[in-house]
Amino acid sequence: MDQTTLKANSDEYLMQRVQQRDESAFSMLVQRHTLSIHAFIYRLCGNQSDAEDITQETFLRLWQRASNWTPDTVQFTTWLHQIARNLCIDQFRRERSRKRTVIQESVEFSDSTIESLEDDAQRQAMRSAIRTLPERQRTAIVLCQVQGWTQQDAARVLDTTVDGVQALIGRARRTLRDILVKNYE
Repeated sequence: MDQTTLKANSDEYLMQRVQQRDESAFSMLVQRHTLSIHAFIYRLCGNQSDAEDITQETFLRLWQRASNWTPDTVQFTTWLHQIARNLCIDQFRRERSRKRTVIQESVEFSDSTIESLEDDAQRQAMRSAIRTLPERQRTAIVLCQVQGWTQQDAARVLDTTVDGVQALIGRARRTLRDILVKNYE
């Protein structure tokens, strides 16, 4: 493939076309990123129906706010994940303001982490503990440990530094350890 073809297939090129209201470019971006965005949202909110709704809203916002994206300041996938995260936060706030139960998250670490636990009760305890993490810690864990993002990319989504992401992950791990130890005392 030559450079012209690569450029024509890149997210950045497609996004420039979306900024010019090109529906076929938008469709290509939706097809390319729906699964990863949905997985990210589901891991944050833990509700399939909400994840589907927020995924659709994420792509609607992409279309509506395409002019807000600038290729020289942020990578397209980072910008898209920021939109998704902000919509999740909005959903959390709506739920909290209505005095509903906090949205369950079913954040899954890698299969080996969860499967290394001895039994279903331990796996369930881990999932419950993850649900108690503050949103920023949960987001850092999902992006870096579940989705395999670099800490630098996660820092952009969380609007912090790499050191900030490391601190969030460290606090999340300590909190999870403390909760799990307390459950098994």
